[in-house]
Amino acid sequence: MTDPNQSHPGQPYPQDQYPPQPPAKKKRKVWPWIIVGVPILIFGGCTVAMVSAVGGDKDAAVSSGPGEAAARSANGGPDFPGKLNKDTSALAGDTITRDNLAYTVTPLEQASSVIGNNLCSNVTIKNVGDKQNDFNGYLDWKMQDPNGAIRDATFAPDKELLNSGQLAPGGQASGSVCFDARQGSAPGTYVVLFNDTFSLSSDRIAWVNTL
Repeated sequence: MTDPNQSHPGQPYPQDQYPPQPPAKKKRKVWPWIIVGVPILIFGGCTVAMVSAVGGDKDAAVSSGPGEAAARSANGGPDFPGKLNKDTSALAGDTITRDNLAYTVTPLEQASSVIGNNLCSNVTIKNVGDKQNDFNGYLDWKMQDPNGAIRDATFAPDKELLNSGQLAPGGQASGSVCFDARQGSAPGTYVVLFNDTFSLSSDRIAWVNTL
């Protein structure tokens, strides 16, 4: 005897019964790709910007007076302890021009305040190019003392410190960069160092002082 409920190949399913449905496809999560992709795009943009800045670096030139044309120093300027191969140096008071910005740094001077003693130079930065240019404040500046210790710039309450910003063609900005001298300033060679924080280049420009 044949079972009436037994299914036979090729026959339709009984009424109110349907063939099994395939499992629903899982939706792909988009947010992990957004989380990963956005930082990559940001980092890539910053890298391109920094590489472009490095690619635009020009040889630094030194001039010793306002009426003297800037001329590239054949040996990178005066020597000082710890000088690197690609450093460009000048005597304090001279002007060094790089990337269409002319930096003039006065000799270091003692500065006293209620929080202690400092050594300070006055810095003037002039845009000698035909495009707007950025300049940075005290974060880009350091000082090497006679013992070879390199000090970061610091706050001096009685000085108008160098700020950061942009310079239009022909524009200039001035301000002080100061360094801690609470333990005194022994006689010797002091070097004011500039290195662009946002550049991949390690080339420094330096002004040599003898105190």
